Amino acid sequence: MAPLTPHPGPDMDIRPYTYANAERLQFGAFPVLDAVLNRWARRTEETLFDLLRTELYAGASVFEEMKFGSFYASLKRPRPIYTFSLEPFRGRGLLVLDNRFSHFCLDPRGTRGDAAGRLGPQNHQRLQRVVQRMMADFDACWRDVEPVHARLHKLSTYLFRARILNPYERCLVAQIHLSGEGVSSRLTWCLPRVMLEPLLHRLRSRRVIPPVGLPAEGESEGPGERTALAERLGYRLRVSLGRIGPEQAARGLHVGSVIPLQNDAQGNAVLSVHDAPMLVGRVGEVQGRYAVEITAPYAAPPRLPLPSAAAFHPIRWPEIPA
Repeated sequence: MAPLTPHPGPDMDIRPYTYANAERLQFGAFPVLDAVLNRWARRTEETLFDLLRTELYAGASVFEEMKFGSFYASLKRPRPIYTFSLEPFRGRGLLVLDNRFSHFCLDPRGTRGDAAGRLGPQNHQRLQRVVQRMMADFDACWRDVEPVHARLHKLSTYLFRARILNPYERCLVAQIHLSGEGVSSRLTWCLPRVMLEPLLHRLRSRRVIPPVGLPAEGESEGPGERTALAERLGYRLRVSLGRIGPEQAARGLHVGSVIPLQNDAQGNAVLSVHDAPMLVGRVGEVQGRYAVEITAPYAAPPRLPLPSAAAFHPIRWPEIPA
């Protein structure tokens, strides 16, 4: 028997669906890094228009983790390859340019012949200015995520100089696809896993993904991550100068008593969020009101060994009159 196929009735409203109208952002296993990449794609459009007076569309992929050997095998032909560092973290990353992109940067209108697109000593400086501006954009895209600084180190077209890792080491790879009149190319980021290891756990612990769009300098950023957390999660903030030990609490709670405080933050005030210590700061005064200046993240004091049973002393609680 042939399978039955549903037949639309006269009352069913069926409209065609096109993927062109399904515009959305796609995030993978590293959503905060993907948001930074989408920011960089938007700023790259602006930068290339300012420098080359050509309108391009930049689409971003997601960061994918792979072995460096698999990424290196994808570099089949010589192309401009920049090495860079992401200060203050260790290691070197790669920014790989498509040959079509470098030719476009050197001759946007395509009117100077093939020689204009060759990466010689003279053209190297022109391409360097474009890439340097794009790296400055990359710094700005991390503004409310993590204080980092990307610094270019070397340009090469020889593939063997791109071997910054052993084949079995892990790296994070993402691409920017550029398309426009007279150009269709891609830019590839390769970030060693060891470079991002110190901040991957911090990025994954973020409950709010940063917005893709960055406001212009001097403009209000609107409700950011802190505002969203405060409004939606109801964060409770508390500042403490110290605590009272049980023996002092038992003996000294009366009018006129002076009770020393126990402080494990080297004399600083401790700021707690939902009773979890997060930051330390100094107590001061601003226009007649008490204030706290945040100075550093909170570091838990080292754990001391428990005393032996012979050091145990009972506490004498104060007598409460009937």
